[in-house]
Amino acid sequence: MAGRYQTIAEDLRQLIAAGNWRAGEKLPPETELASLYRASLPTLRGALDLLQAEGLVEKFHGRGNFVRRPGDRTVYDSARHTSDRPPEHCSDLRVTVEIRRVKASARVASLLQVQAGSPLTEYEYVSFAGTSVRSIARLYVPHKVARLGRPEAPLSPWGDNIRELLTAAGVHVASSVERVTSRLPSAKERELFRSPAPVLAVERTSMDATGQVVEWALLLLPGDRAEVLFATRTHTENREEAG
Repeated sequence: MAGRYQTIAEDLRQLIAAGNWRAGEKLPPETELASLYRASLPTLRGALDLLQAEGLVEKFHGRGNFVRRPGDRTVYDSARHTSDRPPEHCSDLRVTVEIRRVKASARVASLLQVQAGSPLTEYEYVSFAGTSVRSIARLYVPHKVARLGRPEAPLSPWGDNIRELLTAAGVHVASSVERVTSRLPSAKERELFRSPAPVLAVERTSMDATGQVVEWALLLLPGDRAEVLFATRTHTENREEAG
């Protein structure tokens, strides 16, 4: 038997589908909805959480719950890192970057194959669609590899600019390994993404021709508003380009 919050979620889902609230329109206040359904606020919020996880509703802190616009997804395309084509799917995003000089934690040190406490440059990219956070990318480059400066605009939400800085410093990325996992968001991530949906985490390790790790990145995307796209090139295509 469905829980009370699931019954409320189903009714709200049908009302949204019927057009009672259009895309971008604000839902009634939570207290009003709770009173309407004769439910407690925690039960009502459980229903709204379910709709947020499905991508139907988006919550703005201090403003309320809104019907989300359909088809509103950000695409992470791994092929972008090995081609000269522009960053598709990202032209409508606003991207900021912060740069910090940090010391490698034990985990990051092991991933970068350096000693714990080694100096690193950390880049934190945050992309926005309107006021909605769509991705967070943290990239680390060991000082022993290169001491990089500030990337030039336009900024990529995935930190592609760091590849350009590495190349300019004489460091060439020969290969990358990307690992994608899904997990529940932390309290901070849930607040940043305004969604209880699972988070897609992409760990990217980049190496030069000798196998030395020159960059490690962690990309975080809200699972209800993101896609991860991987493209594989065949040997035939590689031979044709070489010819």
